[in-house]
Amino acid sequence: MKRYPIRFMALALLFLGGGFSISPGLADPVDQAEACLMCHDDIADLMDSPVVHPPAAESECSACHNPHVSRFSSLLNQSPGLLCATCHPELEQELQRPVTHQPAREGKCVACHLPHGGEHRALLSKPGRGLCEECHQEAAGWSNLPVQHKPFADGACFDCHEPHGAEGEGLLSSPGGDVCLTCHPADGRFKAAHKGYPVEQAACQQCHDPHASERPGLFRQQLHSPFDEGDCGVCHAGPDSERPFAILMPEDQLCGACHEEEVSASRSVPFPHVSPGGTGCTVCHNPHTADGSGLLQDDQQELCLSCHDPGGSSSGEAGRFTSHGDGLDCTSCHAPHGGERPMFFTDDPVQLCAGCHEHQHGITHPLGEGTRDPRNGTPMDCRSCHGLHDAPHPFYLHRSGERDLCISCHKDLAGGRK
Repeated sequence: MKRYPIRFMALALLFLGGGFSISPGLADPVDQAEACLMCHDDIADLMDSPVVHPPAAESECSACHNPHVSRFSSLLNQSPGLLCATCHPELEQELQRPVTHQPAREGKCVACHLPHGGEHRALLSKPGRGLCEECHQEAAGWSNLPVQHKPFADGACFDCHEPHGAEGEGLLSSPGGDVCLTCHPADGRFKAAHKGYPVEQAACQQCHDPHASERPGLFRQQLHSPFDEGDCGVCHAGPDSERPFAILMPEDQLCGACHEEEVSASRSVPFPHVSPGGTGCTVCHNPHTADGSGLLQDDQQELCLSCHDPGGSSSGEAGRFTSHGDGLDCTSCHAPHGGERPMFFTDDPVQLCAGCHEHQHGITHPLGEGTRDPRNGTPMDCRSCHGLHDAPHPFYLHRSGERDLCISCHKDLAGGRK
């Protein structure tokens, strides 16, 4: 006869004799906490926590768990996200918003919340920003900066961000600068600090880092000279004008007054990067402040991909338009303001590649004007075989280097082989 542990037999008798939900009069209902904690004694200590999940506090273990069998881990009655929503219906509404937090969207509630009991409000597994830093690792570095936004310093991430879903980017609890105005009202002091300009209508994060900075006022790392000097009138109409944010002349002329060489080159080269119609500088550059060099609006790769990813990351293609090699920026190969060559290459493609790959082809395939690619009639160069960003095979080859790549041109050598 098979022998079972005594506590298992006792638990079985509780379930079979009392049952978890037997009709009244047949047996007394089971004390679920007593029955479950016979085995799950690690949970017993959590019942004395400052914050206890109501089903656990009320000994309603079966509200979440099936005592016998389940298709879900931990014998849950449903998948975690759906299970939590049965008592927290507001979650479903929050997840209908345009921007959702990934753990909430994937039903991974226990990535942030403890299911039974814990030390912190809302059953969060860690206090303050410590929880957020587990995924948002860049936040750990912000804590080392000398100037910190008070909500960030206090670990009050939820003062500005929604934890599950929001209407706009960054899971902000209010759009744009509205979230800032809840603590920084547009009063006289506020207006004086901004030279009288109605910046409450603008996006505060264009100039200020919302978390931490090395500069007073939470300004970003690089400051445009007129902005740094407080000389707004160099570029903008006065704060009392009908259009206080209007610039004094077309953008290319305004920027060209100080950056004549860059603007002139971008307009005169055979392959300009920006429109010749007088706009384009602020597509890439922030005219006030930025964290990176060149006052770029974003990290260089992210900035370039915002326009140069046809099909986009939504195409799902692995490695599509990622950076070519470690440590290379887009401008390692491409001229950011336009140039003499297609795709803004800074040099002839063969010479450009050879700058890093000079040892790869000691005996090379013929290249240049004297050798034409039979597939399209263009001169053979490195790109005839190698992709710059998104080729599917090793060494950035367009096709398998074992055979398919070669016979795509040398079809006469493909006979007899499949």
